[in-house]
Amino acid sequence: MSVELKSSLFDEPDAVDPSVPPKRFKFAATFVIDLVVSLAFVAVVLPCWAIDFDRGPIMAPTFVIGVLILACYVGKVLVIAHLDRRGGDARTYVKSSALVTDGPYGWSRNPTYALAMLQFLLWAALALYLLALGPWRWTLAIAAIGLPAFFFLVNDRVVMPSEEAMLRGLHPVEYDAYAARVRRWFGRKAG
Repeated sequence: MSVELKSSLFDEPDAVDPSVPPKRFKFAATFVIDLVVSLAFVAVVLPCWAIDFDRGPIMAPTFVIGVLILACYVGKVLVIAHLDRRGGDARTYVKSSALVTDGPYGWSRNPTYALAMLQFLLWAALALYLLALGPWRWTLAIAAIGLPAFFFLVNDRVVMPSEEAMLRGLHPVEYDAYAARVRRWFGRKAG
């Protein structure tokens, strides 16, 4: 089951002409969701990490995980820059005049969401690592399980179907061919 997201906060449902700029600055729905989940992880994990920081070498893996999390953020910026060069603008939710299917979009119909999901799984790994090191902290357990699940479900069941419907409306033949080749989250389809 999926729900189509229709809100003037995120989109202008009547604006189907990609050459017409948006009436006002908008945030992509997934940007808001990504920001909220990221801030929730920061609020829960970083204080616990700071408390456990003095545990010495056992904390080294947390730095590796932290670098990988930062790499995901950088990757999302690079994906958005790729989309921007191709005529779309994810920052202001401008509909692209051409369907972008190359670069990272050749491996995922939603590469920024895939990177965000990886980033949240890394945050979850960091939370679980801290949980394994120290005392039981229910906030870490809930964050590690609940936040990635929330992000996945909202994007997979609400945001992505809404965006797919919009893209199908703009590029009906091209989008169906693209969806037949590339999976929603990650990977190419066989055949």
